[in-house]
Amino acid sequence: MRAAEVPPELLSVFEKARESVKDYFGSLQTIPARGRVEVGRDRFILARTDSLSLVMRKVLAEIYGEHGSDQLLYAFGKAVGRTEARKLFDRFGLKDPLEKFGFGPTYFSFSGWAYVNLLYPTHPVADETFVLVFANQQSFEAEGFLSEGEKTQKAICHINAGFLTGWCEASFDIPLETRELFCSAKGDPLDLFLMTHRKKILIATENAARLIEKDQDLTVEAILAE
Repeated sequence: MRAAEVPPELLSVFEKARESVKDYFGSLQTIPARGRVEVGRDRFILARTDSLSLVMRKVLAEIYGEHGSDQLLYAFGKAVGRTEARKLFDRFGLKDPLEKFGFGPTYFSFSGWAYVNLLYPTHPVADETFVLVFANQQSFEAEGFLSEGEKTQKAICHINAGFLTGWCEASFDIPLETRELFCSAKGDPLDLFLMTHRKKILIATENAARLIEKDQDLTVEAILAE
């Protein structure tokens, strides 16, 4: 069973990552007498996803407003993704940027965030032509909204977007940003994201939206066109 859907040229990288991450999560144990949940001696906590997707968002929005809460949730996800990535790189002795990257969506699936489907164009490189287009299936943030009958007029999977951005930044050592183009929590058929170099994110988002609206193919060149 795969832990992510990826283009054929990346399959070997992700198969290797899946086996390592599967073994890691295979060590999960709960220790009630010590108030601990451990995976490979790392401490985890179990929390209902609506606590993050709904409760945390509402609390932050009351204090910082809707826009402020979006920024904070995205920054939180990014910081967590970057930190988790570096911990796993050390644990598994990962040095190659592409192998580091392969552990990201795999870890994402095993830890219950979402199931990642990397779409074309997939161009994970350590320069300003970096482009990832991906769909998160069963995103915990969108599912949290839908399961509670909540309605939203905007994309809300900011923790999801931030986490994978932070992981990829740690993998390739370049500044990246992600925008959610479609969100199932507002009635779209899927949760679709675009990740690019920070310098390119504004024009890339505009280009991607235009290409999708016109039913044209997404390519690295078309997405990054000035």
